[in-house]
Amino acid sequence: MSENLETTTSRLNQARQSGDADAIAAALAVHANALIQHGQLGLAQQALEEASNIHSSRGRTYDVARCLQMAGTLCRFQGRLDEAEKLVTRALDFVDGAGPIAVSGYAELGEIAMASGRAANAAAEYQAALDAGRSTGLIDSARATLLRKRAVALVSTKDYPTAVRDLQTAYELLINAGERPAATRTLIEKATALQHARQFTEAEAVIRAAMELAQSAVDHAALADIHLLSATQALEQHDTGAALLASQTARSEALAGNAATSYIGAAHAIAQLREAAGDRLGAYEALAVGWVTLGDLLPKDLARAAFEPKLREMRERWGQDAFDETKKKYEAIRRQALGRV
Repeated sequence: MSENLETTTSRLNQARQSGDADAIAAALAVHANALIQHGQLGLAQQALEEASNIHSSRGRTYDVARCLQMAGTLCRFQGRLDEAEKLVTRALDFVDGAGPIAVSGYAELGEIAMASGRAANAAAEYQAALDAGRSTGLIDSARATLLRKRAVALVSTKDYPTAVRDLQTAYELLINAGERPAATRTLIEKATALQHARQFTEAEAVIRAAMELAQSAVDHAALADIHLLSATQALEQHDTGAALLASQTARSEALAGNAATSYIGAAHAIAQLREAAGDRLGAYEALAVGWVTLGDLLPKDLARAAFEPKLREMRERWGQDAFDETKKKYEAIRRQALGRV
């Protein structure tokens, strides 16, 4: 549990008044954590960099690296990617690219590279984190996390075979560790990678395995994504009816699992399938209902951002008159359903 920001500020001031550098460094670390909890990332980064300077003057290289690596992460959160990379690279220099800080540091460089759109570099950094983890006794779940991150980067570079192998290894590690929800997610990622590679037959078997795990755990959020995968499988087989049914099931599961991103994907898919079938009313309804429903799960501006552009595109395709007529029909049906004239 984080401490009150006012309390940590007071303790930091007391430490400064004492003139004890070690006390200041310790107070800065605690204060940085409180600042993070209050969303003041820039000030937290400054506190960590100040603490790193104190540790450097004392020759505590591990603590220097730890503070710099954390400061780099905060810098990335603020979108300052070049600065973040420099901070983390400095942290790695202090530990000679070895030990627990190296694992975190290389993984952070992977995150920075992905945020910069450099997927190939990200894959290499995640691999460096895995290599560093071998000498630190990295636990299986942490290794699986790095493999999954590397797979995301590899999919972006279209190296699907290696990504699929990484995900299979991650799945086995997680199952053996008894982490079934994460294992289910990993199968979903593997099936997605196979679909990107257009290996739909192989993807089908993975989808079935993921479905079994998700159903046994009643994991609605996972089931939503699995049914979306099934919709893609159905479309590949030109079975639009099955694709629509899968998308509708995905929407219901997403709502039950409070999974906003999956709900958006399902609603968009339903609208697209309805429109392709010539059902403009159904297509409009999918987006209109989606907007209202998502507004109950997320801030209104996020719900608007998820659906307003799609409705605007729909209006542009159909023309203003046709769009307005469809909207009018939908609203009349809604009023009737609510018992209003």
